[in-house]
Amino acid sequence: MRRLTQILLILMPGLLVGCNSEKHYKALSFFFDGVPAPAARTNAPAANLTSIPAGTNAAAMAAIALKPQIVSHPPFSDHKCGECHESKYSVRLKGPQKQVCFECHDDFLAHKKVVHQPVDNGECTSCHDPHESPNKFLLVKTGQALCMECHDPFPKGAKFKHAPAEKGECLRCHNPHASDSKGLLAKPEGKLCLGCHEAISKQIQTAKVKHQPAENGECLSCHSPHQSDVKHLLIKPPGKLCWDCHDDLEKQMKEAKYTHQPAADGDCDSCHSPHAVDNAALLLKPIPAVCYECHEKADLEKIPAHKDAWETGCIQCHDPHLGKDAKLLKAAALQAPATPKPASGGDAEGSK
Repeated sequence: MRRLTQILLILMPGLLVGCNSEKHYKALSFFFDGVPAPAARTNAPAANLTSIPAGTNAAAMAAIALKPQIVSHPPFSDHKCGECHESKYSVRLKGPQKQVCFECHDDFLAHKKVVHQPVDNGECTSCHDPHESPNKFLLVKTGQALCMECHDPFPKGAKFKHAPAEKGECLRCHNPHASDSKGLLAKPEGKLCLGCHEAISKQIQTAKVKHQPAENGECLSCHSPHQSDVKHLLIKPPGKLCWDCHDDLEKQMKEAKYTHQPAADGDCDSCHSPHAVDNAALLLKPIPAVCYECHEKADLEKIPAHKDAWETGCIQCHDPHLGKDAKLLKAAALQAPATPKPASGGDAEGSK
């Protein structure tokens, strides 16, 4: 037994060099029983479904369909090992990995601002198999499984998830090699997001009044691209999010004696559109229609002071966010003289 082991240690390196799997099989099967033939390997190319004989039963068809379609790197399948390696007898590459790959592949890194770190480091085989793979582009794994080898997985408990991220379709938004956009985005964030969210894109294009971040394509200033615990994938609840920019109003709200309930509760989007609309101040409806969403018009019309106020609108007298008066009346309205009550039974002098 010891003698056989010594012979194997001497002969095996010479027998196994090169990329010919048939030679490997013959050499190994000479010494060992049960070595699978090359044709029996699970990564053999799947059969061409168009060449399946008529009358093949459903079970056989299903078995054929489940076999992975192997993608081969042409130099490997053509046994041209020397195109990448120092020779067909060596596993050493002819040069640095990135240099060897760009001998055939176009240099897609040229003039790009942001480069994926593994690509920049020339670690092509951290994502791609250099010989063959059951995955498109010779990837060692697919979708999220590959990306999460390096990137932390998204929290499983998030209430709201962006569909492409949840499905592991990372490449729908990101370029795996290089990009001119931060985060390796395939396009600038505005164009990328509006490519799917077409209704919002049309709204922004045609509306008269536009929210500046939406108009500038700064979607990520308000939305998380992967997941969030807030509806609409907002990075914060609406009130806190709006205060990030409208900090002057936040300060006034904290100091005010009286506040409008939707504003105090942070329900900014109950009155305002976050993207674009045809009404001033990004109101969802023009005044007073937006006010009637909560306040009953019939009840308001009973108030004498409102008799001639409908055309000028509610905010002529009321502040929509805060005030020093319980009715949120503006300073000018508070200083206006009270409406005189109509005299009953003649004027004062005539009744004497």
